[in-house]
Amino acid sequence: MLPAANHLALEELGWASFQDLAIAYAEDLFGAPVISYAKTWDGGVDGEHASFTFQGAKSPWTWAIQAKHTARQQSLTEASLVEEFKKLPALIAEGFDAYLLVTNHGVSRVAVKAIRKRVLAAGFKSCHVHGREHLVRRIRSSPNLRVLAPRVYGIGDLSLILDGRRAEQTQALLEASRADLDRFVATDPYRAAVRALLSDGVVVLLGEPAAGKSTIARALSVASVDAFKAEPYELSGLDQLDGHWLPREPRLFWIDDVFGPTQADYFAADTFNRKLPALIAALAKGNRFVLTSRTYIWRAVQPRLKLSTAPGLSKGIVEVKVEDFSARDRALILANHVKLGDHSRAWKSGFKPLAPAVSRHPRFNPEVARRLGLEAITGELELTAHALERYVDNPDEYLEEVIGGLAPAGQAALALLFMLGGELPVTLPRDEALDVVLDAFPVSAPEIAGELVAMEGAFCVRRVEEGEPVWRFRHPTVGEAFASFTTRSSVLLDVYLRGAPPERILEEVVCAGVAVKGAKIEVGVGHFDRLIARMKAHRWGRLTRLPRWFLIVKATPEFRRRYFTAPLAINHPVLDDGRRLEHQTLALAAVLLPEGLVSPEYLQHLRNRIVKGLTELGLRTCLSTSARELLGAERFDELLQDVLAELRDSGSSYIAYYEPSRDFEGSPTEAFAELIAFVDELAGWVDEDEAAEVLEIVKRRVAQRVGELEEEAEREDDWQREEEYYYASQAGGGREAGSTTRQSPFSFTAAADPLADVFSDLDD
Repeated sequence: MLPAANHLALEELGWASFQDLAIAYAEDLFGAPVISYAKTWDGGVDGEHASFTFQGAKSPWTWAIQAKHTARQQSLTEASLVEEFKKLPALIAEGFDAYLLVTNHGVSRVAVKAIRKRVLAAGFKSCHVHGREHLVRRIRSSPNLRVLAPRVYGIGDLSLILDGRRAEQTQALLEASRADLDRFVATDPYRAAVRALLSDGVVVLLGEPAAGKSTIARALSVASVDAFKAEPYELSGLDQLDGHWLPREPRLFWIDDVFGPTQADYFAADTFNRKLPALIAALAKGNRFVLTSRTYIWRAVQPRLKLSTAPGLSKGIVEVKVEDFSARDRALILANHVKLGDHSRAWKSGFKPLAPAVSRHPRFNPEVARRLGLEAITGELELTAHALERYVDNPDEYLEEVIGGLAPAGQAALALLFMLGGELPVTLPRDEALDVVLDAFPVSAPEIAGELVAMEGAFCVRRVEEGEPVWRFRHPTVGEAFASFTTRSSVLLDVYLRGAPPERILEEVVCAGVAVKGAKIEVGVGHFDRLIARMKAHRWGRLTRLPRWFLIVKATPEFRRRYFTAPLAINHPVLDDGRRLEHQTLALAAVLLPEGLVSPEYLQHLRNRIVKGLTELGLRTCLSTSARELLGAERFDELLQDVLAELRDSGSSYIAYYEPSRDFEGSPTEAFAELIAFVDELAGWVDEDEAAEVLEIVKRRVAQRVGELEEEAEREDDWQREEEYYYASQAGGGREAGSTTRQSPFSFTAAADPLADVFSDLDD
């Protein structure tokens, strides 16, 4: 056993994680990034860098960094480096000048002298050997090294590294995050996030579902106590900030899915804007922020955010793209999850030759790796190339099948967690949700509580929220998979209607008696009130198209009568007219009108907008049967004759309306495309010959105006147009046009696969 002074279990890291530590050690030592290489075919060098400061002076040399790991506590000898010595002449030929060996072996002075003599004799100008003592000393003294390689927090006695209070805080975080941290790989996005926190105090982690954003945020939280002297706090939203930040006590605030978990929450975006002054004030006092969001949600809310008032937010955006991870990092992520998973040794041995291809698969992500490490989820997965490729292509479909195979108590536990929005008190609440689940499954409440404990780590995790222990889904995709599972059974309809996101319900449900292709579930009259309550409780923001579409196409008259307790009026929540009249707004009003569900005031308001849309704006929205029904057939046809006369005469008001503004990004022709389409569509409502004549007139006038606008643009912005053309011509680079096929990642043979060494100790 090592003495306390050296008690960091570096042997537990494995060679791949130790190589990461060695590269981080070199970066911290030299104060500059180091290029790292995979173990396979590395030519005797795990990393390199040229021209950086070493021992207080600028080094003119190109350094080769070599990591040497041992799984047993032993001393390094000259004989143990025989294979490395054979590679030295080739490294000299490549242009390396200096050699740094980083190892967790114990190193004696005699061994260092012998190794240095061999390296210098080969032609190197300098050689340094840094063993266990060097590593341990620097790990203790350098928070920067620890945050670059956060796995070191879990391999020793934290009280030897941190002071008492911080050691206790970090230990508590480690206990809650042990599985994630033990398997963590410090990828480029993680290092970019560290830099953003150091420079600006805030990082926004973007990525697709299951890309590993939350895992990076968790690693940053563990490191924050040490590296930033900031206690981590996980908030559900920025609106909680006022009650938790203190001017004299810096903290790191982590907000997962800050703008909504699966759909853009525009109210959360508005709250974010209101709380930005508090965020800026907290940053000024040394607080730090880690925010995560799915990329598509961020893009949806970004135009609403006042990012100019918080410049650090824009600079701190880090997108986690799994497809951009190095092949080695993807392989390490998979290797760590499977090696530390609970599969049998025989299963791991069978998986090992197929592992490189799995990590190389285009749809591979950290969540796929996590599930592959869990016997509860992938224990029955056939270990063949075909089965694994199918699994990685459709991991959520496979997860649904696994949920379907759980015991009733397991399904009931996930149902209860699902119904309560993904957060369930450990002491199960005796409420309506539990009653619904107990009616749907032949189980008891104690059985559900016991199954939650049994599923911890695979399907759910235990967290402490505001002092209370709660269960959460292990990953949001588990909840999404359970939602899909509930659609398979009418017995689970109450569970589905209570727990599924409203937008998903409206996409998948149809009222009984209404035929809509693609609808998965029929809802009868007995469940109308439940569905209506979910629809009205949701803050739709700009997703109002979805409830409108449901009311128009998928609802029965009885459902609409229950939904609209009073005739439709201006500013009803289901409406979102905006500046331009929506087609769905007219269609909904046309459906509700004969059912007596449109107020006279709103009907007149719509009629006025239809008249303006036809006679002044040329809106195709108003060329519809819905508009004709609302306005009346006779009045509608008269208006179209007035429109034809105006277009034949000059059409100047229409052309002026569609003329592009100076900040319009498209061409002038594109700006007038809607007007041309409007005139073209007139042919379906008026005399075809008249419409054709008017269309030609409008096309000539539009072409004339387009030419004038293009000449103006050439005179004023010629240089900018050339620059934009140049960049547009470059945008098609990269993948060959028309190339849609991809080579299967399983095309390598196991023996020849360049990533095979990463998985060499998978079943040890």
